[in-house]
Amino acid sequence: MAHTPDGAAGVMEDYHHALGAKDLDTVCRITGPAFDGGDKECRSLTPIQFGMFSSGDLQKLKLTKVDRAKVQSKGPDKVTVPPAAISPKASIMESDPKTFTMAWRDGTWVIIG
Repeated sequence: MAHTPDGAAGVMEDYHHALGAKDLDTVCRITGPAFDGGDKECRSLTPIQFGMFSSGDLQKLKLTKVDRAKVQSKGPDKVTVPPAAISPKASIMESDPKTFTMAWRDGTWVIIG
């Protein structure tokens, strides 16, 4: 795992692919820090999120790519990934675009917001 914006982009792709595969372990490894209740809260809420995606959306998530040129460094341990960097997008993400904030923690990139 590279401690670079490119490394963060790879983890963001892993996150979307894991959403598409309904891979709770991978999703919560990457997003657990964004939950106030950490991994436990992630594990209770993420299955609800899985249910919000159509089968077409799940397929799109499995194909997600992140445009590395659009990932923005915010210092040595933080990046943002704007909606325009992510494609294809699931319908729910199109209707409510979000900029993801990622941080370098314990030797990997995680989503913190």
